[in-house]
Amino acid sequence: MAGEREAAERAASDRENSEERELNEDERLELFRDSLQQSVLPDLPHFPGHHVFWATRSNARDSVQWRLRIGYSLIRVEDCPGFESLAVTSGEYAGVIGVNEMIAMKIPISLYNRYMYEVHHRMPLQEEEKVRHRVDAVKADARTRGTTIDEGDGMADIVQRAKSMPAFSE
Repeated sequence: MAGEREAAERAASDRENSEERELNEDERLELFRDSLQQSVLPDLPHFPGHHVFWATRSNARDSVQWRLRIGYSLIRVEDCPGFESLAVTSGEYAGVIGVNEMIAMKIPISLYNRYMYEVHHRMPLQEEEKVRHRVDAVKADARTRGTTIDEGDGMADIVQRAKSMPAFSE
């Protein structure tokens, strides 16, 4: 009886100590980092020469059919030994690796690089050029009125062209 009481008191004391203990910034940062990590989807196996990722079946704007049309392919369970438990068992994607509404897809790295170049390099440069043209038009208008425009930091450096295509990796 005394042993049980001591154990209960020790457990209560441990709870009080843990509840009173404040997290330091490093612990809070680690807690934050852990919250950003996906924990439901397993890492897909590496396919040499391909980029792999999880695609959603529930996005009408970025549909699986669209991805297939532009060069992606489904990753089938027979291509990934050890992933048999993740096989979609019925419907349109039977035999494909899937978790909930997500399915596994891959794309040749050469095509992936071209898409990444388009979306993350060329298109942002086009937007920068639009800003530059607008700033130039405002400055020209100001000159005709006899005033000047001070651009501020950063505007003079906008639209700096990269010498070569950025490398995106698998």
